[in-house]
Amino acid sequence: QEGFYREESSQVPDFLPDTAQKPFDSELLDEWNHLSREVSRAHSEAPLLSAQSEDSRSAALAAGKAISILMKMETEGSCQIERDSIYGAAIAMPQIARSAGWPWTLTGLAIRSYFFLVLNISLQAFLLAMIGEEQIFMYPFAGQMHLCDFGANIDECPDGPNCKGPGGTTFSYPRLYGYDVWSTRIFIRDAFKAVFPDRADEIDAKVDPGEYGLENYWIRVACIFLFMIGVVSDLRKSINLMVLLRTVPTQAESWLRYEVPDWDDKTDTKDM
Repeated sequence: QEGFYREESSQVPDFLPDTAQKPFDSELLDEWNHLSREVSRAHSEAPLLSAQSEDSRSAALAAGKAISILMKMETEGSCQIERDSIYGAAIAMPQIARSAGWPWTLTGLAIRSYFFLVLNISLQAFLLAMIGEEQIFMYPFAGQMHLCDFGANIDECPDGPNCKGPGGTTFSYPRLYGYDVWSTRIFIRDAFKAVFPDRADEIDAKVDPGEYGLENYWIRVACIFLFMIGVVSDLRKSINLMVLLRTVPTQAESWLRYEVPDWDDKTDTKDM
């Protein structure tokens, strides 16, 4: 501030306009002191504000780049190998071993990956065959029909549509059972009729097995929705795998490359 003026001086500094070249009064001097202090403080805070603005600009730029990359991955898709499944290992390990010249260690890992891949496919095929056998042979032999929409309109029974169950009687909430309970009750009724054939009409009138149907239609819809949510990730991985196999070049190029780090000394990098 002493560079600008001295308090005992009664003249305005030479750098002021000619219109201000007149003696100072006390209010003008106080205003000039306040202005000079504000200028000094602004100069002292300028580096901090500049650093903060640079950090904000850098964060905004990083966010924009991240959003751009994520939107491209969302709209155009991306190719990557699964890290947590045998399919990714079966694709990557043979190529890595080939790129390295088939060393014994990598060759053994590639063979092991193919072995687990064949075992995985065989096990899945066996389980699918067993599920199909149960649906096609075991259920029909046990008398279990497809659930379909039995009991879906039970609220409108007895006068609504589809109110007849697989047992031939009208649906009602007190007589609605799952298949295991319903088949057991039918077995008991038929056993009584086999033991007492002369009292079959009385057994039919007093032993009611109920009906087999949906206990709650909307719970069924919710369960199907949750199942679809659980398997949609597997479906997406399968699609990504097909896209990867279609996109990867078929030339015998190397899958390995070593880049010397330039962010530190070579000796220090080896120690890490």
